[in-house]
Amino acid sequence: MKLANISCPYGCSEAVLSLDTGYRASVTLVQKGCWTGPSTGEMLSNTYALPPDYSVVRGCRTDWCNDDLMNHDTIPNLSPAPDPPTLSGTECYSCVGTQPEDCTPEKSRRVQCHQDQSVCFLGNGQMTVGNFSVPVYIRTCHRPSCTIRGTTSPWTDIALNGSCCEGHLCNGDSTTQPFTPTSASTPPLVPHIAALLPVVPLLVGALGGALRLSP
Repeated sequence: MKLANISCPYGCSEAVLSLDTGYRASVTLVQKGCWTGPSTGEMLSNTYALPPDYSVVRGCRTDWCNDDLMNHDTIPNLSPAPDPPTLSGTECYSCVGTQPEDCTPEKSRRVQCHQDQSVCFLGNGQMTVGNFSVPVYIRTCHRPSCTIRGTTSPWTDIALNGSCCEGHLCNGDSTTQPFTPTSASTPPLVPHIAALLPVVPLLVGALGGALRLSP
């Protein structure tokens, strides 16, 4: 992908956010541009929250230094096979996309849910880096607790609203229906040049060094 060259007064930045179904489907947002955020900041994540997500933000101070996060190899596998390989007995629709039509029941996979994921999830929300946001729509398996708070930081946010249901393929309703917000989000701070990639996971760094975090 060819990106524009721009002049930055305080250094460069790059960010990757990814939201995954946990069943081999994800949407990844990549943003590169000028560094406009704070030099440090805490990344907040919930290891047990589903759907799985991952994020990285990195700031640097030399010309064209924001070229580390260039492909899917920089992101961990957010759809690992269950270990032990047991199933819960529940089947759900699974999909993720940036348009409602990307995630209709007709375009969704039917997946056998892993281990303790015995309910189905249906939701929508936004992936945000700085002042740039994209909508997301998702169906997948979930735990009965239905905890959906995702990874956030001063620069990034993946905010989902949704609900869980019990029963075979019960998450077939419209993904555009209104859901009650489950977490407050603060507008993050960061770059201007953005691109969407159609599949992968999430990372974070700070000005002058890299900071790795697990969602």
